[in-house]
Amino acid sequence: MSMFDRAGAGLSDWLSGMPDLADLVSGSTVSLAVTGLSRAGKTVFITSLVHNLLSALHQPHRMPLLKVVGEGRLVAARIVDGGTGVLPRFPYERNIERMAASPADWPPRTIDISEIEINIRFMPAGALGFLLGRVSSGVATLKLKIVDYPGEWLLDLPLLTQSYADWSRATLQLCRRGLRAEIARDFLAFLSDHRPDVAANEDDAKRAHELYRQYLQTARDQHGLSYLQPGRFLDPDTLENVGMWFAPLDVADGAPRAGTLAALMESRFEAYKKNVVIPFYETYFRNFSRQVVLVDVLGALLAGREVFEDTQHALDAILESFRYGRSGILSRLLGGARIEKVLFAATKADHVPDVQRDHLASLLRSMVALPALDVSSSNAAIDVAALASVISTEEDSLEIDGQRVQVVVGKPVGSDTRAKFFIGNVPARPPRPEAWGKPFLNIPVFEPPVIDVSPIDGIAHINLDVALDYLIGDQLR
Repeated sequence: MSMFDRAGAGLSDWLSGMPDLADLVSGSTVSLAVTGLSRAGKTVFITSLVHNLLSALHQPHRMPLLKVVGEGRLVAARIVDGGTGVLPRFPYERNIERMAASPADWPPRTIDISEIEINIRFMPAGALGFLLGRVSSGVATLKLKIVDYPGEWLLDLPLLTQSYADWSRATLQLCRRGLRAEIARDFLAFLSDHRPDVAANEDDAKRAHELYRQYLQTARDQHGLSYLQPGRFLDPDTLENVGMWFAPLDVADGAPRAGTLAALMESRFEAYKKNVVIPFYETYFRNFSRQVVLVDVLGALLAGREVFEDTQHALDAILESFRYGRSGILSRLLGGARIEKVLFAATKADHVPDVQRDHLASLLRSMVALPALDVSSSNAAIDVAALASVISTEEDSLEIDGQRVQVVVGKPVGSDTRAKFFIGNVPARPPRPEAWGKPFLNIPVFEPPVIDVSPIDGIAHINLDVALDYLIGDQLR
């Protein structure tokens, strides 16, 4: 190959890696899906992300590590009104008004899927910007579609590889262990009084479903547990179909006898997979190209060993949604569609001093076992970060037992005064069994800082710009 051929090949390779000029002019689209386990703060994450993008032109110091902002190439960012999407709109305005109110408060969590779209107009960097300037005004547009959905929905993917008997057996084993045994006491008592091989009765089926669903909701809302299936049972308003009312039973292997309670439950389990789980992946998940999974690592750590290990179990299940091996269930469901980048983010980094935030990210990295995860080209590229969507604390120091330690200072929701809080040392790896005997101190929910409802000043955060640059920075070159 001649020097000129090699030069031509190099130019061709370079151009092939660049976004299409026509797409840049007319506006390419990136779908960024945001989800999270219970109490991870995804509603606040999306609200702060939108607010800071809209404010970035006025206050670029809020998002300097998002390169399109830090390099001064951002031209404008605005919310697309209305839209043609079929999903409900994410309530950004209502959320920011609540956070900016007096007294300020956090917005309620969302329980269903929603979206919001932002048009980001920017000057492309380098030679691409020069070329675009030759064929248009020099300004490109990226349509960023942010989709919000409950993280529990990802926990349903493993159901597609299980029979009703397999799922019931695994689920009841968990129900009868440790903390869950007490939470599920009423449901387990019902099972002991109702054999699975008796004639099907709609009242019994409904009661079993209600007791099981109450157990799931209590486990999440009062105890912080995360590995809870089926995911839609946690928010029943999103699942009104009577044909989806089921619960695990003590069933034997093999097909249950027709007409029995077990047969009824099995048919509804299969209907749930067919009519709820598969459509989510085929209709929505296939359109996501970037994904954020928010995890309250600190909350799991403070709750103790059982909750921490349960969170790790949930993360293992969620990771299945980003493995695209040839024999994998995702490949069969989605064909060639796949998520390109995933960021697992440990939230509430403002609840620990700066010196411990690297440990928070390292702890999450260990929990998702990235060193052992196959991240070959057939799978999504995965990274980990620690962030705070909103900084609601300040740093200070405090003398404890003759030693000066770093603490955070904040105003707990409902309190009239600010106070100092020290949670102990965040480990960089999951604690060894013997270490769980040393208690971590708990921390409250802090009140939001003073926020301007107008998208001008932005909101103080930790690493929100770093996260966004990892996820979509390549589309804003």
